[in-house]
Amino acid sequence: MNTDDYTRVTTILYQFSGLDRIDEEIVRSAGIRGTKVHKICELIIQGFGEIDVDEETFGYIESFKKWWSLGHEIESVEQRFWDDELQITGQLDLIIKTSCGLSVVDFKTSYKHSKTWEIQGCAYAYLAKKCGYDIQNIQFIHLNKTGKQPKIFQYTVNDNLFFSVYTTWKHFYK
Repeated sequence: MNTDDYTRVTTILYQFSGLDRIDEEIVRSAGIRGTKVHKICELIIQGFGEIDVDEETFGYIESFKKWWSLGHEIESVEQRFWDDELQITGQLDLIIKTSCGLSVVDFKTSYKHSKTWEIQGCAYAYLAKKCGYDIQNIQFIHLNKTGKQPKIFQYTVNDNLFFSVYTTWKHFYK
């Protein structure tokens, strides 16, 4: 099967995110910034330190370090998962071990919380479970641009929530 034809979870959720009502340049710039922050966080997690931190990313990285300093046991970093049945894919920032079991973790640098985060987390949990990870919960870490403590959003694993959105998206857009 050609995985080039797989749809990303974020592409499915875009239709429900409201991002289409925001100026394209703002969305593009935010995406570039988010990618930079994710890469720096990944390097910190892998023990390489703070590489390429600049004025735009500094606060987010300081916020990330507050979360990271609590200590986390990493199971997986920046791993892409695939589902051959639904032909979808998603890249998870982290899977960590917690006292409650394995948790999907996603870092966010957006201006505000989005209702799509819970669905995205459920999709990522589904994909990770399909690949053998026993995911028990979902955490979205909303990094603060001024370096303050990040907000942590915890969600319950719920395959039905994602499947309902996937089915709706497929009906209208596939």
